[in-house]
Amino acid sequence: MKKTFLIALALATSLIGAENTKWDYKNKENGPHRWDKLHKDFEVCKSGKSQSPINIEHYYHTQDKTDLQFKYAASKPKAVFFTHHTLKASFEPTNHINYRGHDYVLDNVHFHAPMEFLINNKTRPLSAHFVHKDAKGRLLVLAIGFEEGKENPNLNPVLEGIQKKQGFKEVALDAFLPKSINYYHFNGSLTAPPCTEGVAWFVIEEPLEVSAKQLAEIKKRMKNSPNQRPVQPDYNTVIIKSSAETH
Repeated sequence: MKKTFLIALALATSLIGAENTKWDYKNKENGPHRWDKLHKDFEVCKSGKSQSPINIEHYYHTQDKTDLQFKYAASKPKAVFFTHHTLKASFEPTNHINYRGHDYVLDNVHFHAPMEFLINNKTRPLSAHFVHKDAKGRLLVLAIGFEEGKENPNLNPVLEGIQKKQGFKEVALDAFLPKSINYYHFNGSLTAPPCTEGVAWFVIEEPLEVSAKQLAEIKKRMKNSPNQRPVQPDYNTVIIKSSAETH
């Protein structure tokens, strides 16, 4: 009993220590090139063999459009806030993605500027990560880029929400994504510490639009500091390209 308690205490202490460890995206002592040295739980940031992001160049095709199914609806965020160098909107567990019969619940949507994943060596000025979890805490993350163009009305509730603590407007999650998408699926990692591996990634090929004003506002909310992890070594990642209907 005592041994079990001590192990649990050690694990809890480690997690708290990792949570409080300072890291950033600058090319200095706390930057990506040194994340593995900041805490022992971050060592996989360097030692891992399936780290993200990567440059997506080589892939296999599959035509089964029923693999990925969306169950999104217009939803009010629980909170919108700045945390760990990103703008994040968290949601109640009412939106789902089903992948090959396995259910994942949307936890949050957060932003990276510029986009972290490259598609054929091309990046974009902004991306959104839709983070989902299954009943065992396993992660499925949907990433989609943005190109500068027309105003995107689906972003406005998030931008307005950062100034509020309650009374959030609905985000049209059911209409946020293009109706038909092509995506790249592979196993990778979190793109920020602790860089945990075993993340199921789905990177959407088609970009959304964001106006120059909206892009500037999102960057401002993220303190005008880029939060893009450099592309990581690719150890022959198996990438599947497929398509799906989102709504």
